[in-house]
Amino acid sequence: MDKNGFVKEASAYSSIDKTYEFLSMKKSGDHNPEWAKEEEEVLDQLYKGWLHYWNKESINDAVNGMAGARRFYDFPEMLSYDMFGNTPRGNFNEHFDAIFPYWGDGQMDFKDIEITALSKDSAYSTMIQHTWGTAGGTPFDTAFRRTGIAKKKDGKWKWIHEHLSYPADMKTGKADFTASLDPQKAFKLQ
Repeated sequence: MDKNGFVKEASAYSSIDKTYEFLSMKKSGDHNPEWAKEEEEVLDQLYKGWLHYWNKESINDAVNGMAGARRFYDFPEMLSYDMFGNTPRGNFNEHFDAIFPYWGDGQMDFKDIEITALSKDSAYSTMIQHTWGTAGGTPFDTAFRRTGIAKKKDGKWKWIHEHLSYPADMKTGKADFTASLDPQKAFKLQ
């Protein structure tokens, strides 16, 4: 974990219990011990896989249109609310093809990742995601809030919804592209 609380190496998340050690807040009381195995599967298949993909594989996959990143999504069911706009169910393939190749040399790390299984085949997660690199040749360094909903189908966990957003300063009306705003300060209009 770095000084800002971000964890980059997938191997640092050796278990679901280890993710709790990295939280800067108390763990949710909604974790059901019966579904710890499912939370571990989501961590392994989606989040550790996602970190490994972006930090180790994506640079070589850009020439393939980021085909390797497709394994994380249920494309027909995927609904995305993100910083690029809203992508309705059924249109995620077009969004993916238009956006993902630009991020091919990006790196990422997570802060405060928490995965909560709701059943044997559904889970949600929350975190701050930090991403940097170049997009279409333009350098970027940004952090944003990420909420994901995943379903298990045929033994594999895939995202069916994600919400990516930046906090906004209500007084200035500007987004904080580092996701560092204090919500108590950003809320005040005067």
